Amino acid sequence: MDLKVAGISLYYIINWFFIYSFLGWVWESCYVSVKSKKPVNRGFINGPFCTIYGFGAVSVYLILKDFDQNLLVLYIGGVVVATVLEFITGWLMETIFHTRWWDYSQKKFNLHGYICLGSSLAWGIFTVLLFKVFQPFVEWLTNLYPVTIGTIAVSIVAVLYGADFVTSAVAAFGISKRFARVEDMLEDLTAYLQTTKLYETKEEIRDKLEEIRAFNLADAAEKIGTKKSEFSQLLEERFSLSENYMEKKAELERRMDEFSDKYLSARKKSNIVGKRMIHAYPGLRAEFRRHKERKAKKH
Repeated sequence: MDLKVAGISLYYIINWFFIYSFLGWVWESCYVSVKSKKPVNRGFINGPFCTIYGFGAVSVYLILKDFDQNLLVLYIGGVVVATVLEFITGWLMETIFHTRWWDYSQKKFNLHGYICLGSSLAWGIFTVLLFKVFQPFVEWLTNLYPVTIGTIAVSIVAVLYGADFVTSAVAAFGISKRFARVEDMLEDLTAYLQTTKLYETKEEIRDKLEEIRAFNLADAAEKIGTKKSEFSQLLEERFSLSENYMEKKAELERRMDEFSDKYLSARKKSNIVGKRMIHAYPGLRAEFRRHKERKAKKH
């Protein structure tokens, strides 16, 4: 039996979903690669698909297809429907993975950083293009091959996509746990450094420790060594004449070495999927920290 959604065969809906997901991946990867001046495989999963584009495009089309001759309704409907989808997706991903995959907090007229006016207005334009340009192309494309071949092909792609999605979800959970461990380490080190009286405030210490963060593992090890020397020199300048200076110095070095071992070990545990995600979304670390701070303020 041919299942239908909103009067359209499920076969075509699934085909359209994967085609739009692929087109979204091409757009996102090209845009981010040009912007960062290096190749970037954008998207939540590893394969050439951006799920939010596929789901968003198909959902907008199914909801607004009866108004395809009214450009004003298409534009306004696209603004509303796409914005709601973007807000729900952003909220869900932060709730599940404790970090944001995009953030509009620095944009004007944003709502909790999940959506903003500029992005919403752009979704309206994309919706008009969807109906007048992309959907006719996608329908033409899906009609090029027989339904029997298309069914086999989309079934294979769906299985691979499902396996990829599960793998990526596991990796995303792993990233969240690793970020949590790193934040706990930094918090413990900050609390210790407060007791040394090397700096006046906790914020000043955290600013110093922020310099340790680096994408490259070798750079991170070098930064920790630099900070260790910096703290030791400052300790010598302020407390070299005190009776327990050598004891304080030994404790500082022990703490820094312990932090270095744990921090670098946590970084090394990231698998290839996790590293790809961090490379594709370099703001994940900072967004995890902001999520933790927001959650702490609520409590």
